[in-house]
Amino acid sequence: MIPALVLTVGPNTLRGMHMRVRGLKRNEFAWSIRWVGPLMTRMVGRVPTPYTAMAHSPRTVFAMTAANAILEGLKHIPDGLKRLVCLRAAQLVGCVF
Repeated sequence: MIPALVLTVGPNTLRGMHMRVRGLKRNEFAWSIRWVGPLMTRMVGRVPTPYTAMAHSPRTVFAMTAANAILEGLKHIPDGLKRLVCLRAAQLVGCVF
């Protein structure tokens, strides 16, 4: 079992896993990270749950966004491999996409 998740059944659950940290709604984001909502919606169609949970700590959002930008900017790694690594990391942490 992943330590950050608790197995439950009910609202706000996904395949029986419930996040311990309640994600913030876009209107609850700190002013310094309000740009994340429209950016993520444009990139993936919605704001992913990890970003709503990380919104409790704007520093974490900045660090995660910087890490993703660096990964996307690497030109010596093939795009297919980058996507595969991201997909595998998402599988390891229980992400649905």
